[in-house]
Order: sequence, then C-alpha cells, then structure tokens
Amino acid sequence: KETEVASQLGRLLKEQKIRAKKVIVGLSGLHCLTRPVILPQLPKAMLAEAVTREAKRLLPVPPEQLYISWQALPAPKGKMHIFLVAIPRRSVDALLKMLNQVKLTPYIMGIKPLSLTRLVKEATAIIVDVQPTEFDIVIMVDGIPQPIRTVPFPNEKLSWEKKLSIIVSDLDKTINFYNSKSSDAPLNSSVPIYVSGEIADRPKLCQSLSDKLGNPVLHLVSALQSNRPFDSSRYLVNIGLALQEPSLGKVAGPTVAKANLLPDNYRPKPISWVKVVALPTAIAIVGLVIPLAMLISDT
Repeated sequence: KETEVASQLGRLLKEQKIRAKKVIVGLSGLHCLTRPVILPQLPKAMLAEAVTREAKRLLPVPPEQLYISWQALPAPKGKMHIFLVAIPRRSVDALLKMLNQVKLTPYIMGIKPLSLTRLVKEATAIIVDVQPTEFDIVIMVDGIPQPIRTVPFPNEKLSWEKKLSIIVSDLDKTINFYNSKSSDAPLNSSVPIYVSGEIADRPKLCQSLSDKLGNPVLHLVSALQSNRPFDSSRYLVNIGLALQEPSLGKVAGPTVAKANLLPDNYRPKPISWVKVVALPTAIAIVGLVIPLAMLISDT
C-alpha cells in the first residue's frame, strides 16, 4: 500500500514541519539473511567476485532476489573475514518507491536487528526485541553478529505466557546451535541478554526469561543523551539507525556491523569533478582561442 503509506508519511512531515529530505531508513529483519564468512587471502580485485560466489553457495534464496552487501573485517594473516548481509529486493524496492513519492532521499539503510547491536556496550551479548507480530534474536560474539533470527508469532493475540514460551524455546535453540558450531568458545550463563520492545515493559516476564535460561536480563538503553525528559525505549531502533551516521559513530557499541545496506543503484550519484571543471575550462579555452584567431587573421 505504497500510496497510502506515502500519504500518511507526507501528512506527518507537514504537521511536524520537518523539511529535511535526506533520511536514514530501516527494514525489518524478516526474510533478511546475515552470514560471517571466512575466505582465503585474496587480491582486492578478486574479492567481490569471490564474495558473490560464496553468497550463491551459502544463501538459501537465489541471489537475483536479493540485494547483497558485505564488509571486510580484521582477520588473521592468510585469511579474510567477511560479514555478509542479504535483503529481499521486493521489500527494498517497495519501501524506496514509497519514499520517492514523498520526495525523501535515503542515503543510509540498515536492518532492525543490526541497528540494535549498536546500542550494546559489550562485544559479546544476546539481544531479544519483542514486537506485537514478531521478535528478533541476535547473538553477538566479539562484536560480530552471529545467528540473527526474526521469528513471526503464529498469532498476534497470543497470551504473554504463550509468547514467552515461544521466545524461550527459540532463544534456547539459537544458543545451542551457536554453541554446537563454536564448541571452543561456547556462550555461558554470564553472557547478558538485552531486551527491548514490549517485553521490556514487563519486569516479571524479564525475570522469568532470566530464570528459565540462567542468564542476566538487562534493558537495552539509548546511547544518546537528551536535554529533556524523553522515553527512548520506544525508539531504540531509530536511535540505532541514527548511530550509523558517521558523526555519531563514536557513541555506538563495539559491533562491527556498520555497512550501509542501501543498494548502489539507489545511492545518490557522486559529483563528477571532471564534468564540473570541463565546462568552465572549455569556455576559458574558447575565450582565448577566438581573440588569438582574430589577431592572426588581422596580422
């Protein structure tokens, strides 16, 4: 419903007198895929092709249906660590088409689970964000997001008791899956679980989550300071997206997931200084050549 959403968004911007046109935009983590990848040391010219080939091998969806982004991470000599993110083209195209109707220009894009990792100060932690229709699980180890899962609830009207049972079950499976792949450094009960969203407003549920899993449960909080009273708990994803702005990067947590996921074909085209300089240069040359030609003709 792009036209309907664009109309509502345009009305909001007008009512709030927001005149800015450049925006940072975020997507749900639903149907998005992330993978840490290890490659042998490669020349820079071969890296993009190697990452594309590895993405085709690892991802369960054809690459033609995805926008794929990646960033290189520090790695031991002889190896390359790559953090790969794939987002569905259909979702991105619909969102950006809607923003175009409101004449907004996105220049940075992120996904919700990775945005939340910027609010965590520890390099190793677990994040659980619960919304009415879905919940996110992120395991971050040494600053690298590992398994990331966005799980829809089977029914939005489920009781909180049933929702908690689903969350605990999926979280336990995700931790066990990670530990089975990383038996040399498994997650233990001292690793904190940071919660946000609707579950953060329910202390008894948070305590129950801690009791069932044995890990301390803490509230995810904003990394930005406000000069006036402001309940930031409802806007943590927005704040995490804002921390992708380079000027705010110094207050973000130690996560390495900092890549701009906006596809290349949607990014503002860089200014071509060749074209900028070409016209004045041509005018200057013509201005010199014509008088010189006339002088020669007169002579």
